[in-house]
Amino acid sequence: MTPDIYNDKRFGVNKKNISINALNVISKLQKSGFQAFIVGGGIRDLIKGLHPKDFDIVTNCEPEEIRKIFKNSRIIGRRFKLVHIAFSDEIIETTTFRSGKDEDADSIEVNDKGRILRDNKWGTQEEDVFRRDLTINSIYYDPISSEVIDYTGGIKDLKDKKICFIGEAGDRILEDPVRIIRAIRFAAKLNFKIDTEITKAIEIHRQHLLDMPPARLYEEVIKLFLSGHAENSFLLLKEHGVFNVLFPHLQNSYDEYEDFYIEAFRETDKRYISGKTLNVGFLYAILLWPKVAVESDIANHINFKKFYRTIASVMRKQQMITSVPRKFTSFIKDVWMNQIRFSRIGKKSISFTQSLRFRAAYDFLLIRKSIEPKLSQSVNWWTEFKTANYDKKIRLLNTRKKNRNAKR
Repeated sequence: MTPDIYNDKRFGVNKKNISINALNVISKLQKSGFQAFIVGGGIRDLIKGLHPKDFDIVTNCEPEEIRKIFKNSRIIGRRFKLVHIAFSDEIIETTTFRSGKDEDADSIEVNDKGRILRDNKWGTQEEDVFRRDLTINSIYYDPISSEVIDYTGGIKDLKDKKICFIGEAGDRILEDPVRIIRAIRFAAKLNFKIDTEITKAIEIHRQHLLDMPPARLYEEVIKLFLSGHAENSFLLLKEHGVFNVLFPHLQNSYDEYEDFYIEAFRETDKRYISGKTLNVGFLYAILLWPKVAVESDIANHINFKKFYRTIASVMRKQQMITSVPRKFTSFIKDVWMNQIRFSRIGKKSISFTQSLRFRAAYDFLLIRKSIEPKLSQSVNWWTEFKTANYDKKIRLLNTRKKNRNAKR
């Protein structure tokens, strides 16, 4: 198949936006007699006039040979073997051209549903392009010769703002159901429209996501919601029926909490854009809260036994789909349990404002207020209380106590 080849000047590619380390890796591979290209998001974003954060390199040099050329590298992965070349300020991921599917090859393993379990059969650039999933991520770029190489119409789809798979959508999803999430993630990130054929295939095959390892789905959820496009990701997940697959036990509760999600994800995106830290535990506290809130009925009254039992049940069920590392589960539970402390004001409230989890619990309370207007008075009081000095805190507590006694 003959690709379309363009000069990078046609797209206004600014080579100053390319990592010097990526350029050095490509140059060294080419001087060693191999082909080497930037592929995927790096060239896609350069064409769009953006500043790529990562540069993936693809070559006809095999992993063991790459390892010999770059002493600062290591081979990783079994399912898909690749090489990480480490520099002081970044890691350049380098892969070898992969061949088309060959079920008889020892280096390719496919299950009875057509899902690729392992793929380390090396090939040519033309073969490699058809092992990729999205047309917009299958564009190759040689910054040395200034050539942009397009086999699949990726340039046109970029121009048309469209997410398309390479090949038949259903087959590509069956090979790797996580491609459903990738299609949604890139549509959310780039504000592109998902091709009709992909939409139909998602409707048919979305339940196959549950065949994926929970650890892998966890990683994809993080990319969806902690990369600056959480609100768009949520809306697209819901539109395509994928949110219910990833979080099935929320089906009867999340509709009434849609405004809660929108508010939370909007704030998450603002934090990302401003360069603030994003916490995985806080994300999952948001995602799973509707079930906890509805089941425990915390908005109306507090039944501690029911509240704790609901928390345990929700966490256990979610771990079976998108595993959550243990280091985050205690954070999630603390954020939820501390919601009770906002309604139990007393002597311990001062030490509560000084605790490690207070800020996260308070931020969570602010988001809850978006759908629980009766929390406004409590939020206003705690907002004043948390910033007050010790003497003022005592006065606020005494005033609240007097007001409470007066109502009796």
